[in-house]
Amino acid sequence: MLKTDFFGARQFRLALAFALAISAATVGAFGFIYLQVAGADIARVGAILTEEARRNVDASRERLAAALEARQTQHIRRIDYLALFDSSGARVLGNIPTLPSIPLDGRAHVVDGREIAAPESAIFVGERRADGGALLMGRNLQDTYDIEDTLLRALAITLAPTVVLILGIGVLFARRATLRFSTIQDSIQRIMQGEMRLRLPVSRESDEIDRIARAVNLMLDEIARLLDQLRSVADNIAHDLRTPLTVVRRKVEVALDAQALPAAAREPLDVALSQLDRAAVTITALLRISAVESGARNKGFRDVNLANVCAEACDFYAPLAEAKSVALTATLETPVWMRGDEDLLREALSNLLDNAIKFTPAGGAVRVDAKFVDGRPCLEVRDTGPGVEVGDREKIFRRFFRSAIGIREGGHGLGLSIAQTVAELHGFTLSVEDNQPGARFIMRASDKARARAVR
Repeated sequence: MLKTDFFGARQFRLALAFALAISAATVGAFGFIYLQVAGADIARVGAILTEEARRNVDASRERLAAALEARQTQHIRRIDYLALFDSSGARVLGNIPTLPSIPLDGRAHVVDGREIAAPESAIFVGERRADGGALLMGRNLQDTYDIEDTLLRALAITLAPTVVLILGIGVLFARRATLRFSTIQDSIQRIMQGEMRLRLPVSRESDEIDRIARAVNLMLDEIARLLDQLRSVADNIAHDLRTPLTVVRRKVEVALDAQALPAAAREPLDVALSQLDRAAVTITALLRISAVESGARNKGFRDVNLANVCAEACDFYAPLAEAKSVALTATLETPVWMRGDEDLLREALSNLLDNAIKFTPAGGAVRVDAKFVDGRPCLEVRDTGPGVEVGDREKIFRRFFRSAIGIREGGHGLGLSIAQTVAELHGFTLSVEDNQPGARFIMRASDKARARAVR
């Protein structure tokens, strides 16, 4: 998930769905109330008119005229329309110009306002009189329409803030969850980059995310414990091998020094001595990697001028480069301060320089750069050798890996592994690129580097 894309977060999508559901439910509820209120008001008015028409259907013309005049003068709104028509349909009295087209069945009927020359519709009840005439009573529906308009305005006023509030809450929770996941993702990436002591953050909420984070932390603790055990076993094996190898090497040397040693036996003993030396170097390198990986050295970090480390290393390897007819140069910004262990940095650079000089043919060149890149210390070692195949650029930092060219040149395949381990201890990344021709090894401070430039 994109770290800041909380609009795509599950919590926001749930809030959006909840807002839509609330909107639909609110509209449905208001619609039901709207219909019920409108229907109930029409039914109530219809019942009143029906009762009034039933009681006055046989009233005399004089009584009806008096009632109409009283309603018009006293503004009684209970009945708005009252009219009496004779058997031919002509109006005898009342405030309705013509007889509307409704059945005279004593029931309530809604009449369009245009039919009675009125601005709004009305509800009417018509009763047939004994003389064949018709009595009509009615009431306009303006009050009902006002209630309906009030309900619609209430819906419009209520619905929008409700949806906005729900979406706002969704954005808040989604952003909060996204930030938590972003922090967890960042921790996982740092752990994958080698910070095995780091653990996933746990909040005070003790929710599902925290329970998963605690479970992962327990798993990381167990993995760290197993790795420590494996490292301890490897260290013990390496330590235990050093003594017998030293004894065997000494005996081989004694045998080679013997005057009575046949010439045919001298050559295999020389090969054995060479292999014993190689095994001793490998064991020493393994123990060195283990010591660096333990991280104990970072407690003694201090301010180190990386440019001075490079200058000293170049001076040390200058005779070797000269013997191979390789031009060794250094481009150093002075000073390039950082926090670190000077001895370990010198060892990492030595492995890179030794590797570069070894693979660079006579007449080639090796260059060392120490500088700041984007305000962070950076070290580069370039050569004009055969370079590194694209498929091998990730593999060459593994222990004991040697490319086809590396096998021909010899070596134990641990130098670059040591350099990478030192880089990671300082919060740096070590990578290789094409130098066109040759290889370009770059050791730079990562975004989450524990190393820092000294201003």
